[in-house]
Amino acid sequence: MTTMVDVARRAGVSVATVSHVVNDTRPVRPDTRAAVLAAIEDLGYTHNTLARSLVTARTRSIGLAVSAISNPYFTEILQGVEAGALEAGYSLLIADPHDDPGHERKVVQLLHERRVDGMIVAPSAEPAELIDYVTRRRVT
Repeated sequence: MTTMVDVARRAGVSVATVSHVVNDTRPVRPDTRAAVLAAIEDLGYTHNTLARSLVTARTRSIGLAVSAISNPYFTEILQGVEAGALEAGYSLLIADPHDDPGHERKVVQLLHERRVDGMIVAPSAEPAELIDYVTRRRVT
């Protein structure tokens, strides 16, 4: 896997400069930016989202837990949520709790453990335990 170090070597710049280009955190001279972008293209570099999330404490992901995903009504909602998430730069993790409160809590817990930045849940008929879980852990 190609790293920022590889890109920096190819472009003849520091790793910090590559980071500034990739993350757009500081102005970089146009010729230097072009060299870094060319090296990225040549080497097929893609930034490591997991490493970035360790630094920012954000995963740029949203968890969606809804039963009956095959229901056309939920399919339309799912498509709208996914389009909105993508437009805002987020990925969507989808889980189907199968209208089972026990499974639903496990699904929410797994999404929380994945450190999703937010969660959309259509709870079952008995959401008290789920509400307690997300409230105590301050899940958004």
